[in-house]
Amino acid sequence: MTTTAEETKETGAVVWTGEWVAQRLGVSLSGGPELSRLLGLALRRNPKRAHLLVSNVLGKHVPQRPVAVHGAGLGLGRRVRELLGDQDAARAVVLGYAETATGLGHSVADGLALAPYLHSTRRLVEGVAQAGGFEEEHSHATSHLLLPEDPSLLAGDGPLVLVDDEFSTGRTVLNTIKALHARFPRERYVVVALVDMRSEADRNHLDKFAADLGARVDLISLAAGGVQLPADVLERGQALVAAHLDTAPTEESGVSRTVAASAEGAASGGGPASGGAATRAGIAARAGAAASGSTAAAVGPTNRPLPERIDLGWPASVPDGGRHGFTPEHRALLEAALPGMAARVADRLAGARRVLVLGNEELMYAPLRLAGALDDATPAEVCFSTTTRSPVLAVDDPGYAIRTRLTFPAHDRPADGPGERYAYNVAPGTDPRRRFDAIVAVTDSHGDTPELHGPDGLLAQLTPHTDRLLLAVVPSYTPAYALPQTPEPAPQSTPDATQRQV
Repeated sequence: MTTTAEETKETGAVVWTGEWVAQRLGVSLSGGPELSRLLGLALRRNPKRAHLLVSNVLGKHVPQRPVAVHGAGLGLGRRVRELLGDQDAARAVVLGYAETATGLGHSVADGLALAPYLHSTRRLVEGVAQAGGFEEEHSHATSHLLLPEDPSLLAGDGPLVLVDDEFSTGRTVLNTIKALHARFPRERYVVVALVDMRSEADRNHLDKFAADLGARVDLISLAAGGVQLPADVLERGQALVAAHLDTAPTEESGVSRTVAASAEGAASGGGPASGGAATRAGIAARAGAAASGSTAAAVGPTNRPLPERIDLGWPASVPDGGRHGFTPEHRALLEAALPGMAARVADRLAGARRVLVLGNEELMYAPLRLAGALDDATPAEVCFSTTTRSPVLAVDDPGYAIRTRLTFPAHDRPADGPGERYAYNVAPGTDPRRRFDAIVAVTDSHGDTPELHGPDGLLAQLTPHTDRLLLAVVPSYTPAYALPQTPEPAPQSTPDATQRQV
């Protein structure tokens, strides 16, 4: 079942997760009732845009059942195939946007079935030629790179299917089409999103743009509507953010206290030193559990779970995602391997009742499909979400879409330098029913660095909020002709690949 609203503990009433922002900021949505099922609202920590439309089926900010996340994109992709017909669908290329829509785009490609997939990326890969790039105007991080392994992937004249989580102004799509059409002109584009929230002026602008280009542009979405904003929305939004950063609650106690924005994630994780200390002190305990074959989670001196590394058995011929391209043949190989990978994880989660599979920024599709297979392999309730670089205010209220936030340093050596990253709605906050008793953190090998394992890293921030923490590392795919992209290796403590301490 798709989770679309919060039920209050006191009354049992269902509250729309955009109500808090709507009341305080004067923001309202127009459109059908499906919009409030698909979207909540939050406040951005971004001077360019005050509000954030928070999708309930994207698998980014809100933990959701994997069948709902994959199914949303799958259904949109099938509609694209019906629109194009099989002949043109086989000539198409699907392009998803980093970071939020990499998994959605991949799911759309699954529904289309016949076309290869590529997503934009903010990760520079030395030795791989750029096929293009574009800017996302309202984003906190704007540069998108296109790095297909096959230089001819975007050079054909078949339809280009562009996938993003939402349309607000449509400018990102225009920037993309303009940049790519200058190099690889084609007659048809299909734009796909979960929601289309453009104004009438923005719709007319896209129509004129397509006419001037001499190309056909079709749009497909799950729902359409609009956002009504007060004239002073930026000022009011910034004032609300500032006020709530000064009285941010800790994740463990829910007690308000003054917290600096840069330290809020560490405070909510129970203090950066504790996770690292527990990891170091528990090496012997974890090694003993591995030797005995026990499935009980080892704990450190603070009774927090010690992270356990698990070898998924990822198929060597399958890329970790669409950064350099992903074909229907890759999909078939992955789907054949998924049941075995899910079984390995399920064996380490005996007794778990509520499980979160947590992806990592652009790495959305692989953990999403793993979550779906795990949902089939275990009686536990399995949910899926992903970490992000997007800074959003957290308010622990049922009428607000981002209840809690964990903050940790980037661990994939990003091209734009070190910075904060976030995991939203993973900590339960003041509602113990939201707690996950097991978390499976999934990253690629490029992100398996000392920063991930450090005392203030993602793993240390997760341990206070779960009983069992697994780390699954998917091999980062790099084209064979590219220069090596090998980050500093993470420390290892035991030779057992399936159960060694991380």
